Amino acid sequence: MNDARIFSNNGLAQAARSELKGRIRQIHLEDALVELACGLCMDAVPVETAFQRIQDKAIERFVPLLDTKILNDAEAIQGCLELVAEESERVAWKALQKGTEMLEEGLAVLEDGNLELPEGGYVN
Repeated sequence: MNDARIFSNNGLAQAARSELKGRIRQIHLEDALVELACGLCMDAVPVETAFQRIQDKAIERFVPLLDTKILNDAEAIQGCLELVAEESERVAWKALQKGTEMLEEGLAVLEDGNLELPEGGYVN
């Protein structure tokens, strides 16, 4: 009987982790955090600090995605929190990478001098 309970909890932990991973991937948060990454880079925030701020923002968005059915299962909670940590790290690095690429592209345009401003002189 004890073995069945362990298997059941293991199954719940795996299912909760899998479901959470799907929810995290569906929201494509790294794309939403690129603007934050660009802003931090423009403000000359050290990479470690920028990474931490972006990761903190990702964690804020991921935690509400947890399924409340796992609250009584320590193994499921542990597995999901580990996934939140892993995914927030992945998302933070991806946002920093995309933000850096965007800034490099912008600098290249400025250096080439081929920047044509629309009427009114503003670039969005």
